[in-house]
Amino acid sequence: MIRAVTLNNNDGQGGATPDLHERVAQLGLGQIDILCCQGVWRARDDSEDETRTMAKSLRMNSSFFAASPAWKRKTERNENGVRGLAILTGAGIWPLNSGSLQGIDESDGSKGIVQFALVRTNGASILVLNLHLCGSRQLQLLQLGALFSHPMLKERYGAVVLCGDRRTRLSVKELQTITKRSHYTSHSLPPSASSEGDGLLWILVAGKQPVASVTIHNQQSSASLEFEIDRIAQDKTYKPYYLPLSFKEQWAGYKTIAKPSPPVSIAGAILQE
Repeated sequence: MIRAVTLNNNDGQGGATPDLHERVAQLGLGQIDILCCQGVWRARDDSEDETRTMAKSLRMNSSFFAASPAWKRKTERNENGVRGLAILTGAGIWPLNSGSLQGIDESDGSKGIVQFALVRTNGASILVLNLHLCGSRQLQLLQLGALFSHPMLKERYGAVVLCGDRRTRLSVKELQTITKRSHYTSHSLPPSASSEGDGLLWILVAGKQPVASVTIHNQQSSASLEFEIDRIAQDKTYKPYYLPLSFKEQWAGYKTIAKPSPPVSIAGAILQE
């Protein structure tokens, strides 16, 4: 079983919160496999990093960090540090790639950060997305619409886990319309905006030709989600002509091959018959 947790630490003060890992411990969830945090503090001189502090305290073996451009602008008058997004993974969750995408920002509706991490467990891949969800309904429509139109979400993963710092204001019909732009659909719809303080934790699966089966073990009404994922055996007769070795190369698009040829190794790809 996999336990995913989302935690918002954006207090708007621009300072460090040394007890962030204690807040996680207070949830009383035991072992955490995937932890998404928003509003994580990092000092510019790297003397203080909440991501490293939490990883050490929770014994999580991997962590990633992406600073939000909006927060960088807000802290220009105080160069002590920035706040951003962090994804941590526990034992048995193997990170394959990580980075950030340009998204919609709360202030001007044009720029922002969506952090991603592609991980693997039990033979299946999981794409983890972490973001600051805009407050207004109109900006949420733009933000999530742009995200689910991204080429990355047209690739095949076992599941997609979307984490945010607030619950969505969108209706069920609006969410269904947005997800149709990708290859994924809600396994179960996320909770509505009952309060601003509650985070978003949403799991999606492939709408057609899934490569893994997903079973949820708790209700998606809190900041934690427990689920199982198992790889579905594929037909051995299926052989893709192009197997990208680079994750970014994969969602950027496949290369067109005119004629099949015997296996030949080249930089960044393998051609097969």
